[in-house]
Amino acid sequence: MNADIPPLKVWIENKNLNGKEGFEHGYAFAIQSYKARALQFHVLLESGAHFRHIPLHWLWHDTDASDPAKYSLELLQLWDCFSYRPIVTTFDMLKGYQCDAILKDKTKASGTYWFTIDWLPDSDAESAFLLQPDQNKCAHVILLDNGQVAALPTNRLVFKDAFFIGNNPTAPTKEYATLDTIWSAEDCNRWSVANSDKIYY
Repeated sequence: MNADIPPLKVWIENKNLNGKEGFEHGYAFAIQSYKARALQFHVLLESGAHFRHIPLHWLWHDTDASDPAKYSLELLQLWDCFSYRPIVTTFDMLKGYQCDAILKDKTKASGTYWFTIDWLPDSDAESAFLLQPDQNKCAHVILLDNGQVAALPTNRLVFKDAFFIGNNPTAPTKEYATLDTIWSAEDCNRWSVANSDKIYY
């Protein structure tokens, strides 16, 4: 249920930790994934305290952002975690990419890519929709320009850059279809790899 993430300097409102005013500074360094619960974080605070179970909407990566919006948890994370077995990947291609996100209420929010979470089934007997291409979801974790953090699937994000895509991405106009085919390289009706076929050895 735990997975390391690229550490990030964060702030958490004291009212959530001890009922006081102001912010506590720390580093988010891992996630916790509980099936059917919102994404949670491990945070090491400047005081030396290690907090687990910090929910996504408590994290601020910037407390001086010019964007005044403050989003609720249900807008920041579209789907709860799918299993107790998260896999964290930081895609090198997307690292630092800016993007536009469409939140649950169709609000558009800008941000920057941080990392991605995929989920393995808890067991083969309990894979549910995780192995179905049209149902499988990942969560790109995005640092929003308003200072909050969001976890959204691929179809809620459009990336942009100064060279390849530009600042006016056209993905929303393309009417892309969901990829729902299960592909297999082994088609025994057409091919058979016999022991007599020697390839290199």
